[in-house]
Amino acid sequence: MKKIFVLIGSRRKNGNTAGFAKRITDRLDKEKFEVEYAFPQDFNIAPCIGCSQCFLRTECVSNDDLRLLHEKILESDVFIIASPVYMHYFTADLKLIIDKSSWWAHTLRLQGKPVVILSTCGTNGHDTVINALDKLITFMGGNVIACSNAAALPRQLGNDKWMQEVSEEIANRINKYAYIPHQSNTDLEELFPHMKAAALMQKAQSEEDGYSIDEFNEYIYWRDTGMINYDSFDKYLNEKYMCKEVVV
Repeated sequence: MKKIFVLIGSRRKNGNTAGFAKRITDRLDKEKFEVEYAFPQDFNIAPCIGCSQCFLRTECVSNDDLRLLHEKILESDVFIIASPVYMHYFTADLKLIIDKSSWWAHTLRLQGKPVVILSTCGTNGHDTVINALDKLITFMGGNVIACSNAAALPRQLGNDKWMQEVSEEIANRINKYAYIPHQSNTDLEELFPHMKAAALMQKAQSEEDGYSIDEFNEYIYWRDTGMINYDSFDKYLNEKYMCKEVVV
């Protein structure tokens, strides 16, 4: 049974954004896929205090539900993240979750996991949310396999033919990527050497300043996963996931 975890940035459980995502997941075979939906009000997420401790340890200092939410994302075979357009951006609730996951963007923490990005809007903001989330998910190491916005005008949200075609295409991609090892892509390959250089710089700086490198969570993750020993994300993922030697 493959796990699909759907994180909706809106608090409206019967809203357009949740409805768009459900049009897709309803096309998946219920005997092959277990689908879980999550909304901001389902988790107690404390505000980020900007202490930067997430870069120095394995979890946030806040005693909240962030760790549980992270576990659900990491345990999924396909991650779907969706938000309505609020002021040409995704919601404040979703922004909080992403802010408190910032060390993931230094460690490629999603490790090539297939990700679907969705948004909904009224009459404008067709690409503001999906473009922003695409970049952030890529920094987090996710392999974005589909992006789509559904607008009220032009009529897409109420257009059954459009919805059927788009949801079928995305469901087909989920069916494909859920059953293959995690993969890299062009954007991830371009990003990988820069991220690796930053991790190595952190190690060099800690040695120069006389600090133990074990105090720096970013480099530790690069070291312990073995990513630091590879010249490309593709080679790393092929060996780790094809051989099923995944570091969690």
